[in-house]
Amino acid sequence: MNVYSASNLSAVNKPQSLRVTHADQTPQDTVNKSVSDSVSISEQAHKMNENWQTIASQYDLHSIYGDEIRSLSKELFEGGFIGRGEMMAIGAPSSMNELPNQKHDLLNDMKHTYKLSTSFGGQNSGSNEVYLNAIDVLTRLEQTRNQ
Repeated sequence: MNVYSASNLSAVNKPQSLRVTHADQTPQDTVNKSVSDSVSISEQAHKMNENWQTIASQYDLHSIYGDEIRSLSKELFEGGFIGRGEMMAIGAPSSMNELPNQKHDLLNDMKHTYKLSTSFGGQNSGSNEVYLNAIDVLTRLEQTRNQ
């Protein structure tokens, strides 16, 4: 699991309110002594969030050319959003005869391929996890694009 995943980045952006309580406090004391604290996002996390947003806006996962798929997987990897295994799963050619001018529905194709592969027992636990992580990242990327 990638520590810098998009779901982690979105949670960091929201200020948090904390309530400090002690065992000897009454409920009224707790209400009167509530403490507000802001969470700061680091410059690196801010840049990662911007990079995630940029990647999401550039790629339509339901209508994407093969060379764009490989660029997407490379950008996600270089941005620290996926590991090498996920990069290879996402960026793999759709077939031996992939046409350069043919668009793909990357996300749905990956989901369909995963279902077929698991129904035939074609995934070991390691490749299963990598493929599911890749699908999860692409799903979150699509959700970011649609916001």
